[in-house]
Amino acid sequence: MSSSHSALAPFTIKGFYLLTWGTTLGANVWNTVAGYRTYKTLPRQTFGTLQSRLTPLYFSFTTLSTATLLLTHLWFHPSLISSPTAQPHWLTSEEGRQGLCILAALVPQAINWLFVGPKATEVMFERHRLERLESKEYDEPNPTEAMSKVNKKFATLHGISSALNTVAVLSLGALGLLVSM
Repeated sequence: MSSSHSALAPFTIKGFYLLTWGTTLGANVWNTVAGYRTYKTLPRQTFGTLQSRLTPLYFSFTTLSTATLLLTHLWFHPSLISSPTAQPHWLTSEEGRQGLCILAALVPQAINWLFVGPKATEVMFERHRLERLESKEYDEPNPTEAMSKVNKKFATLHGISSALNTVAVLSLGALGLLVSM
């Protein structure tokens, strides 16, 4: 009886690990596809308002699920946290490289959740406010100095957020490839 319990527990944790990875990668891919589709479908300000409600949920979910993935990975490979110089080393071992892929997804997700996402949303709403005050769209010719400044700031933040998200998606995809080998 004890042999079936010991065999069942690792399978359950491994199943949890794979389910967590698949769910996290799926959320990342879905957000990319759904974000593009809703951007093309909804009026821009409606899209912005929708994204302001969805992206905090998305960023928090993917950050927390990736953190869970990392903790599960370290549960399977506790030697990775015993000493940074002892074998297996993060850079030279298979399990270490998998852990680095998880970290490479976790860090940009956390940055998006805690810093870039909230700031981009704040600047987007500032741009919406300026559009109402000036009675013109952000991309019309001859923008005011204030609108030019807000446009530049939003473009920068949105670009950083998109790049961070791309790093996370690619890292989770790379993790899948490493686990499958």
